[in-house]
Amino acid sequence: MESSGHGELKIAIYAALFGNLIIAIMKLAAAINSSSSGMLAEAAHSFADSGNQLILLIGLRLALKLPDAAHPFGYGKDRYFWTFLAAVLMFTVGATFSVFHGVQALSSHEEVSHSGFNYIVLGIAAVLEMAALTLALRATWPELRRSGLWSAVRLTKDPTRFIVVLEDSAALLGIGLAAAGLLLVQVFDLAFFDGVAAILIGLVLGGVAIILGYESRSLLLGESVHPAVRRRLVAAVERHPQVHDLIDMQTMHLGPEEVLVGIEVHLRDDMTTDAVEQVVNEIEASVREIIPQADHLFVEAKPPDGEQADRL
Repeated sequence: MESSGHGELKIAIYAALFGNLIIAIMKLAAAINSSSSGMLAEAAHSFADSGNQLILLIGLRLALKLPDAAHPFGYGKDRYFWTFLAAVLMFTVGATFSVFHGVQALSSHEEVSHSGFNYIVLGIAAVLEMAALTLALRATWPELRRSGLWSAVRLTKDPTRFIVVLEDSAALLGIGLAAAGLLLVQVFDLAFFDGVAAILIGLVLGGVAIILGYESRSLLLGESVHPAVRRRLVAAVERHPQVHDLIDMQTMHLGPEEVLVGIEVHLRDDMTTDAVEQVVNEIEASVREIIPQADHLFVEAKPPDGEQADRL
C-alpha cells in the first residue's frame, strides 16, 4: 500500500508530465513561428522534462517489486537508477541541444521575429510550471522546511522527491531567461541576445543534471545512513550492559525506505545461549527504534577473545 507522501509525489510527477508536454508543444510552435533559439531551447527543455517524468514514474513502479531469488534485498535501488537516467537525459537532450543551438544562433545571425505569441506562450508556461512546482513543494514540504532545498537534495535518500522541484524551478528560470532574451532582441534589434539566452538555458539544465546525477550515483554505489543516525546507533549498542565491545557496524540504503544494517559485537563473559539470544533481540529492538526502515538487520554476537577489539 502506498503512503500518502508517495501518492502526493506521483500526483506531482503526473502533473509535471502532462503540463510539460503541453508546454513543449506550445514552445515548439512559437520557436518555429519566430525562429527563436531561446524558444527552441525552452521547447527542448520541456520535452526533456517530460521524458524525465516518464522515467521517474517507471522507477517508482519498478521499485515496488517484491524481493525474489535474483534480488533478495528487493528492487528499491531502481528509484536511484532511473533518477540517474533522468539526469543523463536532461544533460544530453536538454542541455547539449540548448547550448548547441545557442552557439549556432550566435554565428548565424538569423533574424528573430518580434511575435507577441512568444510572450503568450511563455506566460502560459510560467503559470503551468508554477502550478506543478506548487504540487511538488507540497509533496516535499516537511523535508524542505526542516533543512532547506540544497541540504535536502544532498542528504535525501530519495532523489525522486526533489527532482521535480529542481526541474520545475529550473523551468521557471529558463522561461525568465527566454523572455529576457526576446525582450532584449526587441529593444536592441540584436539576435545575439536570443543565442545567449539559449546558452544560459542549457547551462541551467546542465547544472541541475550534474547535481542529480552526482547524488543518484552516490546512492547507487551504496550510501550509508546519515552520520548523526549512525552515532545514535553506535551509542545505543555500546550502552547495552552486556556488550563488551562494538567491533563493527555497516549500514546501506537499499532504497529510500529500506536500510541494511550489519552489527558485530563482543559480549561479556559467562553468558548462556538464551542470554545471548536475548541480548541480540534487545539490540535489534534498539536499532529499529532509531531506524524503523531497517528491514534487513543482522547482529553477530561473539564472546570476548582476549584481544583488544577495534573501536568505531
